[in-house]
Amino acid sequence: MFMIDKTSGEKKIEELQEQYSKTKYNKATNKYLGQLRAKIAKIRREIESHSRRSGTGYSVRKSGNATVVLVGFPNAGKSSLLRVLTGVQSKVADYAFTTLDVIPGMLEYNGAKIQVLDLPGLIQGAHIGRGGSLKIISVIRIADLMLFVIDINAHQQVYQLVDELGMLNIRVNQERPKIRLERTAAGGVHIEGNGHRIPGRDVILSVLNEFKIFNGDLVFYQDTTDQMLIDFVADNCVYIRGVVALNKIDTADSRKIEALKNEIEAKTGMRVIPISAKMADNIDDVKKKVFDGLGLIRVYLKPKDGSPDFGKPLVLDGGASIIEVVRKINTKLVKSIKYAYVSGPSSKFANQRVGEDHKVMDGDVVTVVFDF
Repeated sequence: MFMIDKTSGEKKIEELQEQYSKTKYNKATNKYLGQLRAKIAKIRREIESHSRRSGTGYSVRKSGNATVVLVGFPNAGKSSLLRVLTGVQSKVADYAFTTLDVIPGMLEYNGAKIQVLDLPGLIQGAHIGRGGSLKIISVIRIADLMLFVIDINAHQQVYQLVDELGMLNIRVNQERPKIRLERTAAGGVHIEGNGHRIPGRDVILSVLNEFKIFNGDLVFYQDTTDQMLIDFVADNCVYIRGVVALNKIDTADSRKIEALKNEIEAKTGMRVIPISAKMADNIDDVKKKVFDGLGLIRVYLKPKDGSPDFGKPLVLDGGASIIEVVRKINTKLVKSIKYAYVSGPSSKFANQRVGEDHKVMDGDVVTVVFDF
């Protein structure tokens, strides 16, 4: 199958985006606008596939319990924040493009080891490859959380970054659309809206047809926009949680800080922590919000006839079950699980006996019984 290359693909995207911007939205043009968005998404998917095959991107090995990337425009203060979070000394200066490579550090908090990556600054036009952005994006896509570092004196940059990332199929603080598609050999497309607000049938069919889908059962489990449907069908988006560090508050008054914090939270849905990386102000709050944003939980193991070691928690993703607890200890033990005793937030009473599918919560004390 023919795959479009980056140069011709980006040129075609610019042409389609120009057509889109010149088309006024109304009921008659809705289907056409949907087709344009679907075409853009399809071309982007092909460009990404071509880039992966050609090896474009930084080589970064994930480590620790989770990976956080520092995202921002040049001179926002990412390197200073990395230093106060992890102790890593990367080059810091009051001019743009100080960081030209990915600088890793490790944040230890609440028993978790969190890998923090300082990335080169993004610039406007990142979505068309300016400033080596495609290499940077390759790292962002593997992250568990994005920590946006924003200069309080240029706070509009947070909206520009979210837009740039959106055009690169990175959805910030959004959930994957709850849609199901089962392809069939014939019979056309059957649509079940289940009472939700969804695109019109003509728009849905134009999007599906753009991706060569002509038969199937499409079921919606939530209100869905045209773009959400395109994202689902194209299947090339990543959904990453975000937190904003509003930096350089030492240069602003308290009323401005509070007003911008409230504005950004309202417009982006992300938590905002006002900080001064230079003065190390509110850094503990950043650590807490990062830990909370990652959704990590701590479980304490207790031997059957012993005491739990509260100094060495087992760090897991939220929603983990007893199976994940054991897998974290030793994957070979999973088949030998008999049951477990749990005390803590997830139990109804102390030492509740539970099965392997029981979901643990932060602060639980767990004793696993094996059948050897």
